[in-house]
Amino acid sequence: MSLATRLGNLLTWRPPAAGAPTPDLSLTAQDGTWIRMTDYAGERPILLAFLGKADGQAAGEWLRALDAARPQIEEMGAAVFGICTLPPDRLRPLKDALDLGFALLFDPLAVDGRRFRASSRWRPVLKDNVVLVGKDGRIAWAARGLPPVREVLQALAESQGLRLEAEREQAAAAADRREVRQLDSLAAVELLQAPDSPWILVDVRTLSEFEADHAPQAIHIPVDELPQRYEELGQTDHILCVCQAGSRSAAASEFLASLGGAHIGNVQGGMSAWAGPRVTGGLSQ
Repeated sequence: MSLATRLGNLLTWRPPAAGAPTPDLSLTAQDGTWIRMTDYAGERPILLAFLGKADGQAAGEWLRALDAARPQIEEMGAAVFGICTLPPDRLRPLKDALDLGFALLFDPLAVDGRRFRASSRWRPVLKDNVVLVGKDGRIAWAARGLPPVREVLQALAESQGLRLEAEREQAAAAADRREVRQLDSLAAVELLQAPDSPWILVDVRTLSEFEADHAPQAIHIPVDELPQRYEELGQTDHILCVCQAGSRSAAASEFLASLGGAHIGNVQGGMSAWAGPRVTGGLSQ
């Protein structure tokens, strides 16, 4: 640990640990409303942003970004509060200037901030810290400084076993990519013959079957050898598998997909229904 880090730890508390009981908090908002942590216990998660210099440019930009994400935060049922040492008569114009949709709270001597380890160890001043309190009344997540708002949203979602919409879409897209496509030989030939096609065709039949009749561009790897030889393909994406009728190629396709392969296809009907060019008895057809 560097000397600078050690000195920093002497001057600033580490953020509260996840799972720790939430300290009490009872503060006045910019409009005079009394906000108490106990009013939210067991009802909804609470996001607390402790601000060392709430009227500074960096804090203002971060607060605006947080407010822009308020619809997502509210969708997850959380309440949001900014906390600083500015008195209410300065908080009101600040909230209006930033056009914030959540309350700013007044912690005059950083007493409540100290309970959340968001103050200086020796002086009554707040330090930038963000704390997420779960519905169970325990610390769900905390970070020193003002982390990216997306990181805050991710922590809030994970604390409730949820995924952000973007993550849900990415997961769905990944699932679609891993799902084995079932296609006939006409569709397979179209993919293989497209300009700059990334697709390769793997024939998983026995050697005698392959030598008797196969597609000219096919790579031959018997299905029972595929687990040991799939690396010979040089890729695990954009692979079409074919056999004689479609059952062995289906198993091969599922195997490649299980490796994390994307865009894997099984040619239904196999070579028995192949409609593209073929090599039969050593002669092109």
